[in-house]
Amino acid sequence: MSSSQGLWVAIIATAGFVVGIIGGTLAWIGGTPTALAILVGAGGFAGFMTLGLAVADFLSRSQS
Repeated sequence: MSSSQGLWVAIIATAGFVVGIIGGTLAWIGGTPTALAILVGAGGFAGFMTLGLAVADFLSRSQS
């Protein structure tokens, strides 16, 4: 992630936000109480961000 590192972080964060919203909404529609559905969405966001940033870091390392 050379000079466009900030852009990639923004893209990953936006995608993580979408994953969190969808996960929380599906949990809420499935009958989970609202507070727990919010936690499900937050967990989805955190998991996606962790995985996305780890993959971006791995792909940005130079092959030597």
